[in-house]
Amino acid sequence: MPAAASATPNLSPVVVRPPAPGTYQPLRSPVGLGLAAVILLGVVAVTDIVAALAAFNIRRVVTAMSDGGFLAVGQEDADFADMMMAGASGAQLLALLATVPVFIVWFHRVRANAGLFAPDRFTRGTGWAIGGWFIPIAFLWIPRGVAAETWRASRTDPHAPDDHERATLLNVWWALFVAAWIATRFADRRYERAESLHEIVSAADFVVLACLLDIVAAVVAALFVHRLTRMQHAKALRGAGNPV
Repeated sequence: MPAAASATPNLSPVVVRPPAPGTYQPLRSPVGLGLAAVILLGVVAVTDIVAALAAFNIRRVVTAMSDGGFLAVGQEDADFADMMMAGASGAQLLALLATVPVFIVWFHRVRANAGLFAPDRFTRGTGWAIGGWFIPIAFLWIPRGVAAETWRASRTDPHAPDDHERATLLNVWWALFVAAWIATRFADRRYERAESLHEIVSAADFVVLACLLDIVAAVVAALFVHRLTRMQHAKALRGAGNPV
């Protein structure tokens, strides 16, 4: 006769494994960083305006020297033009040093959030949102690729065709950024190497042009930051991704 089944339940301990570290990552609001980046980009634009005025003043002084000789311009006027140019360059550098870290931290945050919205829309890891900016030459296109994927993932429908919520603002910003970077490097070298009065006038013209390009690039960058921040904030409020 077979033995009766035991009525005693199996009391062997059951091991419940905790979730692996990193499997849950909450969204982090980009609103504060986005606002700070917009303000600092505005400061960059203001310093560019001052630098353009300083370059135009240098051009005026040197043109007067070229037309009427060195005695046509007072020493104080010439010294003030040089001091204004040096001060404007220093202000531009300080504004850039303040803006770059804040912008990159914001850029990394929106990339991390977008990876929670639609992880399948990315070909590069989150670290590229920071590291891509520091690779010589390649920084002219890698961050743009990260930004484009972040934009797609942050749309209302991440898997919609590309004509859904077009990334026109992103493309315009990136084109202006590259153009302003090239123009600034060219103008700086031209100004540093200028020796004759004619060369200084020509270099000052290039400096003014570079500043104008940088002003427009900074304004469009601020619009891009505002737009992408707003897209992610609205998406988070609709409950996309993990809770904030």
